[in-house]
Amino acid sequence: MKQTDQNRRVLRSTFVMASPTFMSRVLGLFRDILQAKFMGTSDSMDAFTIGYLIPNLLRRLTAEGAMTAAFIPVFTQMKKEKTKEELWRFANAFFYDLTMIMAVLMVLGMVFSPFLVRIIAPGFGDVSGKWGLTAVLNRVMFPYIFLISLAALAMAILNSFHKFFVPAFTPVLFNLSIIIAALFFAHKAEEPAIVFAVGVVIGGVLQLAFQLPFLWKNGMRFRFGLSFAHPAVRKVGKLMVPGMFGAGIIQINYAISRIFASFLEVGSASSLYFGSRVQELTLGLFAIGLSIALLPTFSEQALLKDISGMKRTLVFSFKFIFFITFPAMVGLLILNRPIIQVLLERGLFSPQSTDMTSQCLFYFAFGLPFISGVKILSPAFYSFKDIKTPVIVSFFVMVAYIGLSLVLMNPLRVGGIALALSLSSVFNFIALFFLLERKIGRIEKKGFVISGLKSAFSAGLMGIAVWFFMRQFDFSRLVFLKQLGVLCAAVALGILVYLLLSLLFSHEDVRSLKEVLAREKITTESKEKR
Repeated sequence: MKQTDQNRRVLRSTFVMASPTFMSRVLGLFRDILQAKFMGTSDSMDAFTIGYLIPNLLRRLTAEGAMTAAFIPVFTQMKKEKTKEELWRFANAFFYDLTMIMAVLMVLGMVFSPFLVRIIAPGFGDVSGKWGLTAVLNRVMFPYIFLISLAALAMAILNSFHKFFVPAFTPVLFNLSIIIAALFFAHKAEEPAIVFAVGVVIGGVLQLAFQLPFLWKNGMRFRFGLSFAHPAVRKVGKLMVPGMFGAGIIQINYAISRIFASFLEVGSASSLYFGSRVQELTLGLFAIGLSIALLPTFSEQALLKDISGMKRTLVFSFKFIFFITFPAMVGLLILNRPIIQVLLERGLFSPQSTDMTSQCLFYFAFGLPFISGVKILSPAFYSFKDIKTPVIVSFFVMVAYIGLSLVLMNPLRVGGIALALSLSSVFNFIALFFLLERKIGRIEKKGFVISGLKSAFSAGLMGIAVWFFMRQFDFSRLVFLKQLGVLCAAVALGILVYLLLSLLFSHEDVRSLKEVLAREKITTESKEKR
């Protein structure tokens, strides 16, 4: 396959995921608005944040993290080298093996929930009843890890066939289930957090059930049979064990951040949650979609030993992601407080809650381009079945994060924890990049570094324009509809200024991106005519 075709396929897969991902992020935002309305940054929201954190962390480590990273390269290799019968025998065996393991983990998690809560949130013990509520919420939500792990396996199989839309759509169903539960029952409940917890589990059921017919359509027949001795199952298992740490270091650091936050003032854990959610709204639209699309592509290039093609794909991906994330970073730096005010400040979410959350969002913004870069680099290692290198890097990233948090959380409070996460992401990106160069040879840095600097320069000028615009208003004193109008106008102004500056300073990158999209459009139209 030609490099332009590979870039086009990666970009096409990213944009295929962009529409359902955007829908999911919008619904996720509405979900967060409801959580802010009914729980604010209260003890109840702190308890929900930690109760959800534990199964969600396990999901990121065992399912969407290590399992996906280990499964897709092995499955892709078997798809090319083995018969369909052998391929689906492996997929069935892995499905039922995973079912048994996650069922046991789910039961253990529910039984030992109070113990887990005390480890993750030791500071909650200072508030009467907070540990108990967190443990109850954790027990209610622990079945989610069982459901979402199987859903993640379904996603990995479909992604291996370059089917991205259906897996990307399942979070829409997850968010809808929580939103519907909240709208109908939260205002009646004595403890709204319970309603949100039940919605999480129902969402997990829908995420799994929705994908099963599409697995059947692609050839999976779900014939029961455990086989931990299957060679391919063992290979995935060996890759998964170290990968649980390497693939999920950002999530591990998020979990550690909640431990630190539990010792700070009430609402600190909630502020980190809401701040990270707004950051993920930006991150998830393209960066996560691109990383999902890259793993099957890198796996195929690794099998074909097409190292030069992989390098070109990496450079293309860096240019694209920096073009998107630098203006997003600057936008969050300038508009963090107005964004939080418009999105969340209502009900129990007070101006004090806005102060804490906007501070977290400001410091989270610095890490946006580098977290996105890590999501490009990690699949390259996984495509070679190299989990060891990201694990080693992750250990030092975690040590650096803990040290930075201890230094920064005293002067900056919860904002220091957020800044430490961003700074550790910078270290993670730099370390992975240079170690990947040692593995595959020199990557042409000049092209994407110059492209990134141009994007950063354009984003900086955009930020100045938006800052001057916002200076014309006393935003906090405006009524909601006027706040919404001013914020939308500021975002629209930022986009317009950035695009004009990009055409002026980065016209070659814009033109190449436009050519890839134009070719994709021509290809799609010709297929439709046929």
